[in-house]
Amino acid sequence: MERPELALARRLMIHEAEAQVTGIRRLRDLGDGWLLHDPADPEPFWNRLMAPTWPVDRRAFDRRLDEVLTLFATLDRVPHIRPMPLGNEPADLEDRLLANGFERISEDLRMVLRDPEPCRTILARRDAVAHLDGRIRVVRLPGTASGPPRLWAADASLVLAQAFEVDPYRRAALETDLLACAVRPECSILLVYDGEEPVATARRTTTRDGSYLSSIGTRPGWRARGHGSLATALAVADAIGAASAAAPGGTPAAAAGRGVPFVHLAVDVRNHIARRLYERLGFEVIGEGVPDLLGR
Repeated sequence: MERPELALARRLMIHEAEAQVTGIRRLRDLGDGWLLHDPADPEPFWNRLMAPTWPVDRRAFDRRLDEVLTLFATLDRVPHIRPMPLGNEPADLEDRLLANGFERISEDLRMVLRDPEPCRTILARRDAVAHLDGRIRVVRLPGTASGPPRLWAADASLVLAQAFEVDPYRRAALETDLLACAVRPECSILLVYDGEEPVATARRTTTRDGSYLSSIGTRPGWRARGHGSLATALAVADAIGAASAAAPGGTPAAAAGRGVPFVHLAVDVRNHIARRLYERLGFEVIGEGVPDLLGR
């Protein structure tokens, strides 16, 4: 039987990809890994193979790698592989891929919520002082947004573009992705406004297996004011509230290892400030960093 932490690590990887599935972007079980593929967008983030379990034997490993490279070539996509945060097969998977011409372009940590109490404390404190300051308001999408969808999508994409230094040419793609999320019953976006300025955002995708939080960011000029903590705490509260309402039915994440619903996110290994924030809010790192490995 698979160890609990290893099963959890696999579930986190698969559930993240499942949360990013759209009408056209699909997740496929290859038997020894999972492939997320977007036929309309060549961005490597939307086209990746994750959590592979490949042979230890060198010749068998090389043969499987050749098959995967052929698959990516057939799809006209850059080869992109994400190992597990722990329990990789083979154990030196990353080293083997690097030796075969792959390059590590980024690395993040998987974090799972262990204690929701810090988030509840933040929200209780906010509710207690809400009458003292009417500047902060929260908009949920879908839900409490008003006006044409493009307006709030523009506000959310502005926050994300500045928070994550997104290239300007990707701004339109950000808006499109936000709009696609807002029409999916399992997906929700929240925006925190300081006065009339959109300053922070968080995104939640909930299935019966758990909730994946992403797009948590604050515009540079509004950092260190508690907006990011508030957005995260609100997303956690929404996730916990939505867990029992998630629709039943089989999912890829369920096939990867069943268990109680969970709340999780990923953070860049270099973003020590965000990691400390999430740890203060009750999240815990699972395993080691997960590299994004791209074929040259």
